[in-house]
Order: sequence, then structure tokens, then C-alpha cells
Amino acid sequence: MKKQNLALILGFLGLMSLNAATVSVLVVETGLPSNNGCTPSASVWESGIMDVFFDAGHIVSNALCMQIGPTLDANAAILSSRILPREVNSDFDQARIGGADFFVLVILDYKEGTTERPKDVSIRIFSVSTGELLHETKGISRVWKSSDDEFRDVKQQAVKIIPHLVKKG
Repeated sequence: MKKQNLALILGFLGLMSLNAATVSVLVVETGLPSNNGCTPSASVWESGIMDVFFDAGHIVSNALCMQIGPTLDANAAILSSRILPREVNSDFDQARIGGADFFVLVILDYKEGTTERPKDVSIRIFSVSTGELLHETKGISRVWKSSDDEFRDVKQQAVKIIPHLVKKG
């Protein structure tokens, strides 16, 4: 009986590892008036996404939160879709060196210089091997009453993008 249970557990773990992807997460904040370090919302988004991915069986790592100043050119570059912004190339290269399958870029945009909570959020999933944008969720914007409320919403958003973390081949 014990050998059967052990075989069942090992078989289950083997199947889980076949579907497990290695994911690198980077949170970028744009539109802030100065570089005073990342806001509490950056931690909420990073933690919420990483928690959900980990609970789904993926191997998850993160890069340090990044802020890109409020200049119009920098914001336009980071917010334009279908590209991997040059500002994150170093983090993307680190993900590749570390063996990641996917690079998840979370962009928190603080319009009008507010720092309480982001006014708009986008999540982009890139293939690390090709650099191709695989999926983008745009326009996630809410009026969160608290960090807990924001954290619950982040986890709901993360669950929606898990189906896009599928290794090919």
C-alpha cells in the first residue's frame, strides 16, 4: 500500500513538472514625479502575481521594481504595446541567463503624478526564447479602497493570465 502511494505521488509530481514554466516578473512604474523608490502598489502587484503563479506550480523569480521618470518620451516608449521596452533589456537578459521561459512585465502607470495607487495597469507576457509578445492585458484600472482590495484584484488578474504560460515543444 505504501509503495502504491509513493508511486502515485511521484507520478503526480512528474506530471506537474512537465507543465511548470519558469517565469520572471518585473514591475515598472511610470509617470511618477521623482525617483523615491517604488511605491507600495509595486509590492502588491509583484507579490500577488508571484503568489498565484507559484500556487499554479510555476517556478517564479523577480527583478527589482523599476521606475521610469515622467518624461513624455520615456512613458510613450514603455507604454507602447508589442515591444519590449529598451529600459528593461537588462532584466530580460537576466531572465534569459537564468533559464526563464517567460518574462512578465507589469506596468503601473501613475497618470497626473499621483502616487497613491496606479491609474492604469498593463501586463505583458513575453517568450524569453524569442522575445515575442505572447499576451497583453491592458487597461486594468480600478479605484482600490485599500491594499488588501488591490491585492485581491491582482490575484484575480493573475489567474486570468495563467493559461498564457504554456511552454511550447
